[in-house]
Amino acid sequence: MDDTGRSDSPAGVNTKLYLSSLGLAAALLIVIRLFALPHLGGATKVSLSDTIISIVDSLTGAAVAALCVSLLVVFFYGLKRQEPMEVQVTAPGSIAAELAKAADATNSWDYRGHTARYFRSTVLPTLLQRAERQGHYLSVNVQVLDPDNVELMDFFTEYRRNANPDRRDYWTRRRAQAEIAATIIRLQLLSYQFSRLNCRVYLASTVSPFTIDLSDTCVIVTREKAGTAALKYPVGSSFYDSTKEDMRLSNRQSTELPLPRSATELDPGSVADVREVLSLLDILQGADDELLNLTLDAYRRPVNPYASA
Repeated sequence: MDDTGRSDSPAGVNTKLYLSSLGLAAALLIVIRLFALPHLGGATKVSLSDTIISIVDSLTGAAVAALCVSLLVVFFYGLKRQEPMEVQVTAPGSIAAELAKAADATNSWDYRGHTARYFRSTVLPTLLQRAERQGHYLSVNVQVLDPDNVELMDFFTEYRRNANPDRRDYWTRRRAQAEIAATIIRLQLLSYQFSRLNCRVYLASTVSPFTIDLSDTCVIVTREKAGTAALKYPVGSSFYDSTKEDMRLSNRQSTELPLPRSATELDPGSVADVREVLSLLDILQGADDELLNLTLDAYRRPVNPYASA
């Protein structure tokens, strides 16, 4: 019920008016029964106690009938209202909390986006901590942009600059390539260190304005543009089911990047280490020292995009 006394029921009944009318009718019936009917047609005078007993009996019957009706309403209408909401708008300042909540309640995670900076720096550690704590297996599918596709990198870089003009100088082709490479290297290493982690990496050839994070409980859709709210769809909603199928088809149409066991033991600590891992992964072959240094820096000091660029 709102401040005007209008009910939240589908019919929009004015509850105050309904109760007032019902009370007035009950009072009028009592007055008629006590003071009018005994004087009509030789009717037998009725005592107050008999009238009260009769009223209580009638109200009891009415209460039972109302209970039956209420149960029917709950069955046909109440349960329907308990179905998952199709969408929940998440304020920019609450996106990190929603992602953390989802990561701490799932055994799988599907990511589709661009460089996966936030996934690498924050979501992935939470997923691994939960898997270790509860001793379950973790399935992770990550789809990022193909760092060897120069035209794609330039397109993404320009798009990212326009989305956040205050940080135009931050995003360059090399920066995008370095962030993606850092994500892949991290996944490569963790897939070796954690036997319960099943990780697959896919390289996409198109840029979408949306980033998709799909867990067992919900799907969260975000945008690169700073200050933009996210959309959260719970499991059971039609969009969640559609997104799950879309992610599966999208991965099949992308290029899967093998994570060779020969590269998994190396935790890069120098430019030479980065060059060796990239060579084993067969990405960014011939990268110069500037790109290798950017990759090492991104790997060692991941940036939270919700706190900066």
